[in-house]
Amino acid sequence: MGIAIAQTASTAPAGQGYVEAVHIDPEKRQLTLSGWVASHNPSVFVSNLILEAGDTEIYRGPFEGSERPDVASANGRKDWLGSGFQVTVDLPRRIKNGSSRVKVSARLGDGSSFELSIPDALKSVSITAPVSPGRWRIAALIVAVALLGFVFAASFTQLSFGWPFIPLFGGALLLSFSLLVAGGWTGSSLGLALKGSSVTEHDSLPWRGEDRRVRSDEWEMLTPLAISQASHRPAYPVVNKLLGVDGQNMMVMGMTGVPVAHLSSVAKPATWGFFLFPLRAALSWYWWFPFFACFSALWLVLIRFFELDWRVAAALALTGSASPYAVVFSGWPAYTLFFPLVALLSLERIFIHEHFLPTVFFGLLLGWATAGFALILYPSWQISIAYLMLPLAMAWLWNQRNRLKWGLAQVVSVCLAVAVASGILLTWWWDAHNAVTAIQSTVYPGGRSLETGGDIAPWFLLKGWLSPVTMYINSKMTAASDAGTFPFILWAVLPAVLIRCMVLRRMDATAGALAGVTLFIHAFIFIGFDKQLARMTLLGFATTYRADLVLGMAQIFMLGWLMSPSRQPIGPVTLRWQAMYISMTLLAVTYAVHLFDRLPTAISELVPPGFTLLAFLAIGLTTYCLLIQRYLWVLATLLAWTLSASLPFNPIGQATSRMNASPSLAREVAALEPNDPLPPIAVVGNRIWAMTLPAAGLHVVNTAFYYPQKSIWASLDPGNQNAAVHNRYHRLLLDLKKLPPGTNYLVENPRLDEVRVSLDPDRFDFRLLGAKAVLVSPSDGKRVRSNPALTLVKATGQWELFRVVD
Repeated sequence: MGIAIAQTASTAPAGQGYVEAVHIDPEKRQLTLSGWVASHNPSVFVSNLILEAGDTEIYRGPFEGSERPDVASANGRKDWLGSGFQVTVDLPRRIKNGSSRVKVSARLGDGSSFELSIPDALKSVSITAPVSPGRWRIAALIVAVALLGFVFAASFTQLSFGWPFIPLFGGALLLSFSLLVAGGWTGSSLGLALKGSSVTEHDSLPWRGEDRRVRSDEWEMLTPLAISQASHRPAYPVVNKLLGVDGQNMMVMGMTGVPVAHLSSVAKPATWGFFLFPLRAALSWYWWFPFFACFSALWLVLIRFFELDWRVAAALALTGSASPYAVVFSGWPAYTLFFPLVALLSLERIFIHEHFLPTVFFGLLLGWATAGFALILYPSWQISIAYLMLPLAMAWLWNQRNRLKWGLAQVVSVCLAVAVASGILLTWWWDAHNAVTAIQSTVYPGGRSLETGGDIAPWFLLKGWLSPVTMYINSKMTAASDAGTFPFILWAVLPAVLIRCMVLRRMDATAGALAGVTLFIHAFIFIGFDKQLARMTLLGFATTYRADLVLGMAQIFMLGWLMSPSRQPIGPVTLRWQAMYISMTLLAVTYAVHLFDRLPTAISELVPPGFTLLAFLAIGLTTYCLLIQRYLWVLATLLAWTLSASLPFNPIGQATSRMNASPSLAREVAALEPNDPLPPIAVVGNRIWAMTLPAAGLHVVNTAFYYPQKSIWASLDPGNQNAAVHNRYHRLLLDLKKLPPGTNYLVENPRLDEVRVSLDPDRFDFRLLGAKAVLVSPSDGKRVRSNPALTLVKATGQWELFRVVD
């Protein structure tokens, strides 16, 4: 506290004040100052405080006052009782991180001003906070969201809004996506890896929402690996030398993949942003592309294949692309759907177009989409979705057989599709086959046993109705990635399809294909197949607990078929039909209650009774409205339920525009080896550092690996006695543990995708890791200082770096 006695009138300024505390909140990027300030003239009041950081004025305005009897007493000025102040300021973007000199002035009501005293220790502050989003970026986010609903929100009662609004809505989608990318907005949970890290620097900015730890495959694995490709020199290599002693082939990364300077990246559109934009916009593209691409493709398929009104199609498409299932898996299910949906659209255009050039174009697009779908590299979704899309395509061809065009254009298009798909995949295989072979020979996923199904609990069909609650609670029985799924009403959709076919007096090929696939998948997951049938159908190479995607899409397509104007029967619902519909609705609710009773107690006791009742009412409403053909009510309920679960899940913030190692660490690492600016480092005791330092451009021997590193295991397990433990897709974690005499290290497999090597701090020979340095926390640094294989290079309060003795 600083309390100064008032100066004499001849030397005194217009007033007096003292800054007692300066505090920076890094998360909110706010500067808070407190102290006291007063005017010497009791009839003139302090109207404003003026704050400067460096040479930049960051605030001019009022402040929060408080009573300071100590100041009034010390200065003999009773009129200074209310002289206390506190002001909190959001640091503007123009204030860069680093050291800034603080200056505080007061302005009086008569126009005069004076400077407040500041202790030397507070005159300079260090700003290490993330930069707040600029107003234009926030505006871009708001406008993007507004545009998404602009045309979609056109009155549903004005059914004359037809084809002209389809390109308008498509333009709104494209502009919204562009604004999100330009603003650098993302829903990634990468903040969990970056927050509070003492070994990396970044400028990402969380804005709203909560990072989701359950999505570790995204924030701890795939996104850092994608950034490491950009940090690598040269950028975007096929083999990333920053990962492990041997490097890692980046062609085998599944889902959205990572950016690789390779021809096959043409079929990985989620990575295109890295080649087109700076890192912040690239990461935004990487996040949003799966959602926007899936929505657009699904919207068009529902219009083209089921003749839906474009607004109905948009609402129904949103229940798929924005489903809780797509959201909890970071958009990867939506990305997987995008390619076969594009293939369906291309197939439809090929056999409808009469003109040669457009037909050829769609042939090229079909080949591209086929290759992109193959490069997802996740059989659990690929196999099951293929079981849905192929029968749907064949059913459409059968229904349209009298309209199909057969000629040179179609022959050329199909040949081009085969050529494009084969060319992309062959070039991929040329550089990826060694890595693929290594993965195939692993215990996991290469040696995963054949699954015969029949292991899904009956309450699987109910869990989507509980997602708005269960995705946000901690349960020993389920994680968010298991709880988030579609609100299934298949018990109503399948009977509704059957009733419609009875009314139409024929079995439509599309309805039959969709219903058949749904029942087939149900049989596999609830009843199971024998091993031979599981192998023959390829479903044995998928996993039953990933069947949500195919069942959710089958439900969407069947709803699209039911809502199609050409298939809606005309006429009032008779009393007999009404009685049957009410009975079926009661049965559906009774069945839902039965499924809820089958829930494990660890889940059911966490769901509020009021919400359970609401879910049963929603199930009854959608079932009844579906049966009586009040489809807008069905759609509204499903969409509201879907968005209530999925929208709050993702955090929203700005992606980082840079990813660097902290300057002190980078400097010490570069000085380790005169002839090697990036010597390999072993990170011990901190898994986040091990995963993120390659993204910052450092070479780490233990990080995320899609197949094991031969060199390190040749040293740690020369006889391959622990191959069952380490021969897998895994995160390689190193930690310190006091081991019994004669045991210097211990290899364990704590989780399916983790390999942990516990090292004795005194006896382990760190040369076995192939590292030139070891990075540890200060507490672990004390434990390894007596190890003869290490010499201390640098110790800070946050990390310690040791050289490995040759």
